[in-house]
Amino acid sequence: MDRRRATWDGQKILIAIFLTCVSTIFIQYGFLSILVLVLLLIHQSLLRIIFTGPSKRSAPFSNEDWSVVKADNNGVDVYGFINYQAHKSDLVVFLHGWQSSSEKFTERMQIFRERGLHTFAIDMRGHGMAPSTAEWTAGKVIQDTKVILESVDIERVEKIHFYGHSLGGFVAIGMHNNRHDGWWKKKYGTLILESPMVAYSPILEHMSGRLSILLPLLKRWALKGFHKIHPEVGQLEWPDIDIPNWGLPQVPILLLQAKNDTRLGRIHYDLIMDQNLEIEAHLIDSLGHSKNRVNEDRDKLIVEWIEKKIQ
Repeated sequence: MDRRRATWDGQKILIAIFLTCVSTIFIQYGFLSILVLVLLLIHQSLLRIIFTGPSKRSAPFSNEDWSVVKADNNGVDVYGFINYQAHKSDLVVFLHGWQSSSEKFTERMQIFRERGLHTFAIDMRGHGMAPSTAEWTAGKVIQDTKVILESVDIERVEKIHFYGHSLGGFVAIGMHNNRHDGWWKKKYGTLILESPMVAYSPILEHMSGRLSILLPLLKRWALKGFHKIHPEVGQLEWPDIDIPNWGLPQVPILLLQAKNDTRLGRIHYDLIMDQNLEIEAHLIDSLGHSKNRVNEDRDKLIVEWIEKKIQ
């Protein structure tokens, strides 16, 4: 039995239904157990919504210029795609967004590759080539990222830079929390964020929808579930999953924000801009939240950042 789970599996649900039927038949006032079962199943349904993985996948990355890297994180396969230059150089790590994949970064990785940089894209759980997971959390993706980064040939790397789009930005920011460490922190260069998510609170508020009256309860359940899935983290409070407690990168940051972000809005941009960080921020009219494999305005700013801060 996996004790690091917030939700019941099918076997537990069947046992609960069976016990309820027995109670109803053989125990006086046992019919009250039906109400208890209904409440428990509602609770489980809401938890499944909170920790659900993506409902669809983008195509996996496939390009002969990048080699597939596979690592093991406690029995879970982690996949990435790396291209090394012939010479020692900086490495750029790409973290995609929700229901996306490393394949969506192909054109952006070429920008860095053409300028002599190593490039490494990582598929999150439930995305691209990566396996699905019973309960999806950004904490699992951070652990996967740390594990697969150990597969990098460090001797070929000068500095490491991260490029996070949307949810990938949330993961990249979270890795700056003091509880996370690794060789990559000692060699950290810059962080590039494209229309990033920087806090989980607005996401849960959006998910709650018409159940917003239950938001305080949903927050409590979400934290309790996270603690079950990640007991190694310790007791988090709600502010700990929003910037600045989630992570506060003390590195140069290039922020490429869709001016009219129809997916996340402007709240995440405003939150990160309120922090005391070294940020070069751009609100880009022509940039949407997603489906921007090529965007001339954004790509020009990326090239300028490479010339100023990386090369």
